[in-house]
Amino acid sequence: MRRSGGMVCGVLFLTLGVISLTGCDLLGIGPKKQDTVTKQPASVEGPLPKNVLARVGNWTLTTEEFNERLKLLKQGLPDFKDNDANTKKMVLDELIRQQLLVKDAQDSGIGESKDIKDAVEDFRKTLLVQELANRLTKDVAANETDARLWYDENKDKFAQPIVWKVRAIVVPDEATAKNLLAQVLQGGDFAQIAQAQSKGATAAMGGELKPFMTGKAPFEAMQAAIANLGEGDLSTVFKGPQGYHIVKVDSKKGGTAKPFADVKNDLINGLTMQKQQAVILEHLNKLAEKNKVELNKALIDATTGP
Repeated sequence: MRRSGGMVCGVLFLTLGVISLTGCDLLGIGPKKQDTVTKQPASVEGPLPKNVLARVGNWTLTTEEFNERLKLLKQGLPDFKDNDANTKKMVLDELIRQQLLVKDAQDSGIGESKDIKDAVEDFRKTLLVQELANRLTKDVAANETDARLWYDENKDKFAQPIVWKVRAIVVPDEATAKNLLAQVLQGGDFAQIAQAQSKGATAAMGGELKPFMTGKAPFEAMQAAIANLGEGDLSTVFKGPQGYHIVKVDSKKGGTAKPFADVKNDLINGLTMQKQQAVILEHLNKLAEKNKVELNKALIDATTGP
């Protein structure tokens, strides 16, 4: 069902070239009253009413309906030229082609198939639920005050990751490591000592490691050793997979929270969704108390179990 529906959309939108950007409803494959009735008169006789642009069988398209379709297209496609005469003509042609196919499908009895009827019923239920949800939540929205409060209480969630640049001296034994640490503390150049004494893979580069974010250090003991260090600080001697290490922090960037202004709109949208979900869940709980829900537990377990 869904695949064939997509194929029809592709055909109908081919002329406009917007199949990848919009849904079928923009040109009217949505729930119009003439599409849901399968048995209708073959045609309507007589001259066209003054406000009718086109007629196919008993289907008519008024200027008001046509303008509404243009409005929907403009909403879905901001670059859509809704005032261009050629574009309007293309849209009108597409609507007529669409209705020719719809009429042919109805005349052939496709609408009587179980798949079609089930799909229409599912769509009807979806629309009903959407409309009910819209009514329940129409006045439910978060504001800037809500967003600011949530931001202040969860500022750590907006912290930018810390990027560390460190150098390391690696030697086989602890005594040598402590001796080298003493040399650095007495004014020795860490990079030069690393280049001359370190057995690590980056000794030739003065012990410089690739930058990494917090939690992504080469190994856990190194992350623990530098956790409370600032720029220019030295670690104590600690044991790692390749021997005994000394680490110097060259730079430590990040860690500050993104400004509230940068996340305000996202927060308002997210909190609005949470509030609306809470309203709907509360309504569902009331419905569950009001309406009797009977469950066949044995059958459910047999159907949903492993």
